Amino acid sequence: MNDSTRTLTSKFTSTVHAYGLQVDMSDVMCTQKTVGSPASFTRNGVETVPNPRHEYIGTDPALSIYGEVYNASLNGVDTVVLAYDVLDYVKRPVFTQYRRMLGGSDALLYREDLSVELLRSGVYDLTVSVKSKDLTTSYATRTERFYILNPELPPEGELLLSEDQRFFASEWSQKTGDQLELELELARVIASNAEKTTMEGLESNRAKQRFLFKFWDSRDPDPSTQSNERLDDFRKMYQRAQAFYTSAMVRDGWRTDRGVTLLKYGLPTQIEQFIQTMDTKPYEIWFYQGVQGGAYFYFVDWQVMQNHKLVHCTVIGEVKDDNWFNRWARAFSPDPNPVHQQLPSAR
Repeated sequence: MNDSTRTLTSKFTSTVHAYGLQVDMSDVMCTQKTVGSPASFTRNGVETVPNPRHEYIGTDPALSIYGEVYNASLNGVDTVVLAYDVLDYVKRPVFTQYRRMLGGSDALLYREDLSVELLRSGVYDLTVSVKSKDLTTSYATRTERFYILNPELPPEGELLLSEDQRFFASEWSQKTGDQLELELELARVIASNAEKTTMEGLESNRAKQRFLFKFWDSRDPDPSTQSNERLDDFRKMYQRAQAFYTSAMVRDGWRTDRGVTLLKYGLPTQIEQFIQTMDTKPYEIWFYQGVQGGAYFYFVDWQVMQNHKLVHCTVIGEVKDDNWFNRWARAFSPDPNPVHQQLPSAR
């Protein structure tokens, strides 16, 4: 403080708008709402308390602005109309208001408190235009961004975005090569027959990316949130399968029968594990309480290579073999390779 031997210098770029002789206007200045108290800041005799954060907070917010219009009288314009256009963050019009001003001066000013209590919390653009009184001519336009924080009206989030905008903002638009092909293989595990048919006809990367975007978007249980909970759970099961079911026979644990079951049905309610004995091979019994009123999956490590095979299931449409224990789990089966015995349920 007060040290003349030290100098501190800052450099910055400032853009100054050049005004000519045509009808023109100043930038839009965001201000605080007029409250009727003695003004702490004024401009041209009008209260203009600055709002540098451009935030309007509360359950009854008002968009407060100040601006100036120049050279109306010089150009013989006796009346101008101020058009206030508010657009949401995807540039969709929200509302428009007009105010008529007499143009008998070359230095007009406006100070407005626009009601925005019905706007949801979020980012908006205000465009102010100076127009002729018949609205056919626009002399000048300025735009300013502002923010609404209304606790009673939470933001709509990405619901305002078009499908194309959401796609290009998603991870799927960036997937390429082996990563894209892996995502398609994983999706096939839980895809419907119609979706599998569609997948077979996909040729370009963009088509595959679009398919995956719509595939997982249709399975999002709560589109109002930023994350896709179904996809998050699916990826947790993928990581679990990779960590626990990789073996010398199968490098990718998710491709095993236990890994595929995790991807399709999630984490079991209960797992019973049985070790190898003199009479039996290692096997596991998985129980899902929330699948078809309670479902069982039976896996046998029939080759004793840590690669358990699904040999019987009570879920309709899955592998069914009521004699699975004798055919697969016994250490000395009459048929050591009973692959022909494993048939899908007739239902």
